[in-house]
Amino acid sequence: MTSFNVAELKDGQRFGAPLILDKHFIVLDNNIGFSKALQSRLVEWGFKALYSESESVQEPQKTIVSPQPEQSASPAAATQKFETVDIDIETLNEEYKDKSATLNAHLKEVLDDINRKIRNFPNKDRMENVTTVYNEFLNYTQLVFTRYVTHQEMKFEELSETITLLIEFIKNNKNYLLRIQPTAEHKLDKNFLTSHCLRSTIIAIVIALQINMPPKKIVELGVAGLIHEIGQIKLPPQLYLTDKPLSPQARNLLATHTVLGFNIVKELGFSLAIQVGLLEHHERENGQGYPRHLEGTKISAFGKILSVACSYEAITSPRLYKEARSLYEATIEMLLNRNKLYDEVVIKALISAVSLFPIGTYVYLANGKIGQVAESNPNDPRLPIVELVGEKNELGNPKTIITDNEKSKIVRVLNKEELKGVQAYIK
Repeated sequence: MTSFNVAELKDGQRFGAPLILDKHFIVLDNNIGFSKALQSRLVEWGFKALYSESESVQEPQKTIVSPQPEQSASPAAATQKFETVDIDIETLNEEYKDKSATLNAHLKEVLDDINRKIRNFPNKDRMENVTTVYNEFLNYTQLVFTRYVTHQEMKFEELSETITLLIEFIKNNKNYLLRIQPTAEHKLDKNFLTSHCLRSTIIAIVIALQINMPPKKIVELGVAGLIHEIGQIKLPPQLYLTDKPLSPQARNLLATHTVLGFNIVKELGFSLAIQVGLLEHHERENGQGYPRHLEGTKISAFGKILSVACSYEAITSPRLYKEARSLYEATIEMLLNRNKLYDEVVIKALISAVSLFPIGTYVYLANGKIGQVAESNPNDPRLPIVELVGEKNELGNPKTIITDNEKSKIVRVLNKEELKGVQAYIK
């Protein structure tokens, strides 16, 4: 194995074998010329050396201009290229610093105000207000990532205060929060990482509440969830903002985000539980996860919960490379637990909290009526509480019933075309 000093590498150099990061992850294919941009990024990240199985180095010709992956004439490289997506870093200016100092106070003010209002609002208005508060949390999450990009700063005390507010908000509004789903336009959003983090955090907290995790631990879990993808901002954005299949080398590089995130929170002095949560959120029970290929009891509680929460969220969200699948499909996939990827206790807690037919799902009943799952049934996750579409109670709110195994039995989940019709009718 040959070592190369990052600071001494030259623009346009090509190597006889792939350049490897930390003696494990491939960072540059041998078909691609080294570039000054890559050098600057590696120096910024603190990497001083790269490694290769070959000592061969082809010096750049004077006529060559640092080829990028998509410019390579090599057929092999052409099949592995991915489109570049720009991140608008220029807009991340000093105004964020001012906002960050007052955001927690602003969030608490908004939460106190809306929590007072929603107690007496009809369900439709309550859903609108819950969505408003959810968007406030989403803005906050984006700010956390932005502030780290611009100032390399994250404060546990601020994050824990916000997570404490989020936990209380989830306790009071879980059945509404879980109905909020990303739209098709979401997959084009450059800030999808922060949306994924917030939604995964909500799911993780729901699981933690279901298993009666101690309150202080839930706060730590929530902090870990909110920033669990922070390591990805140290990687080229085209790795995670692309509709093209990634090459094995690119996938290996993307996988380093767990270690990068671990290093970030370790340097900032976050607790060991949070550090390990970021490191292990892609570990799997069967040992096929990464970065350490841990099995079963060797994975931390935070790692187990975030693994389930992240996977459940990812299945139900649209991405540039895939369409979103329904909450019901995600629940069934997690329940089947093929190849024993996830902890059974965590999966059981998830299903108990969201029900077998997840909150927000539209279902067709045996009596011919259509309902939207509004609440899980603590006595039987197979028989959730549903709101009947088009029917009101004496107060003018949607009529709710507990499903059963007779006339009010759930026959099936509505398909996409039926769902479009119901949503158009509701509007």
